[in-house]
Amino acid sequence: MTIGRISIAMAVYNGERFIQEQLESFLKQTRLPDELVVSDNHSTDRTVEIVREFSACAPFAVRLFVNNRNFGVSKNFERAISRCT
Repeated sequence: MTIGRISIAMAVYNGERFIQEQLESFLKQTRLPDELVVSDNHSTDRTVEIVREFSACAPFAVRLFVNNRNFGVSKNFERAISRCT
């Protein structure tokens, strides 16, 4: 049986407090994703920096998109989903 690609769409905004734990949880899965797509909604904390640090050592593709303004929760999540392959 062929298993399809797994993409994780992650919409974030000022998630510095919890994002490291969330990112590390992806590494503990039985089947790693093929890609993680992160859409940052113009965070003002260290969220983007933490994602960049994670992407440097992740065993799967991490694609980070930083919005130039806050689009709101729904639109930001839509943007993340639309960028998944």
